[in-house]
Amino acid sequence: MNLPLLALALVACDVPTVDPDDSSDSSDSSDTTDLLDSAVGPTAVATADPTVGLAPLDVTLSSAGSSAGSQPIESFAWSLSDGSELTGETVTTTLLDLGGHSFTLTVVDEDGRSDEASVQVQVQQEAEGDCPEVAEAAVAGTMSWGEVSGLASSATDGILWGHSDAQGAGAVVYAISTSAVLQGTFTLAGVNDYDFEDIARGPGPEAGVSYIYVGDTGDNSERRSSIQIHRFAEPSDLSGGTITGVETIDLTYPDGPRDCETLIVDPLSGDLILVERDRADQGVSGIYVAGAPLSTTGSTELTKVGTLVFGTDPMPGDVDAVGGDVSPDGTLVVVRTHDRVWAFVRDPDQALYTAFDTPVCETPEVDESKGEAIAYALDGSGYYTGGEGSNQPLHWFGAH
Repeated sequence: MNLPLLALALVACDVPTVDPDDSSDSSDSSDTTDLLDSAVGPTAVATADPTVGLAPLDVTLSSAGSSAGSQPIESFAWSLSDGSELTGETVTTTLLDLGGHSFTLTVVDEDGRSDEASVQVQVQQEAEGDCPEVAEAAVAGTMSWGEVSGLASSATDGILWGHSDAQGAGAVVYAISTSAVLQGTFTLAGVNDYDFEDIARGPGPEAGVSYIYVGDTGDNSERRSSIQIHRFAEPSDLSGGTITGVETIDLTYPDGPRDCETLIVDPLSGDLILVERDRADQGVSGIYVAGAPLSTTGSTELTKVGTLVFGTDPMPGDVDAVGGDVSPDGTLVVVRTHDRVWAFVRDPDQALYTAFDTPVCETPEVDESKGEAIAYALDGSGYYTGGEGSNQPLHWFGAH
């Protein structure tokens, strides 16, 4: 019969088959994936013109420096600090609110890849007075006994208060002559120091009494749930000892933990002003206020009232705000970085923080090793600065 021969022929025939697990004949999908993975996204560059000026301030925002990657840029979106948004490669806006404004540019290409860049603009108001004329630094003395990272004038003429933020320094403050000679070391009873960063003098709960405020505000890793300001009445005997009856003001930030090394007490109102040290190293420092009278029971939430931007015009140089003070009459406010001191003229009829909305006054540069301390003289005739480390000079900047 022929049927077996037919079956044999069918079996012997070389019929191609497809193995579903065989990828040798698959499409070029993996090549396509590799190409997508190796594609380059866009780069965003944001600029503003001008970056500082008086209100109302017309600002042009430009993405001109941005560049495409593997695909063309499809969209340009601007997020403004007030929550509004604009679109376009170049946009204009008018700023009315005083203080710092942040603008974030987001560019997106045709494949959905994106990049962001930010730019800061400072809106100011006319100052009520003229910028101070400050002489170049003179050495007032050498701190051979130790170091300071914060300074404040005493109510006793010729004396400054200081502290160190060195690890293991303890809850102590120093009385120092204006020629840098140590007068006395004081221990703050019942105080656990976490990171003392600045010291200030100002009014307090009892009229006519001079109070010293010690800012335990350091937070390099930005994880503290609250910070503390320790306050005590200034002693008349400055030879050293233990200070009892220290009050503690507990403060929290409205927008999460911050590092702060600048504490200022308004001599006119008793308000506390804190200026953030931006640990992102962008120089964008928030300004926070606790209004007097200050509570020593429970915790007080600070109010954010503005922003200062260091490291770019009009305040170039170092980006870290590391100390500050106010003149005894309350009309001049200074904030220092490691290499500069920036002064602001304050209208005494306005809250102290409004001084930061006026044009900044540049003063002589400071050449110090890790300089962080600054204090106005008791008579307001100039200010002292100091740095960290052994045998550092105490500098004097006299005002003309």
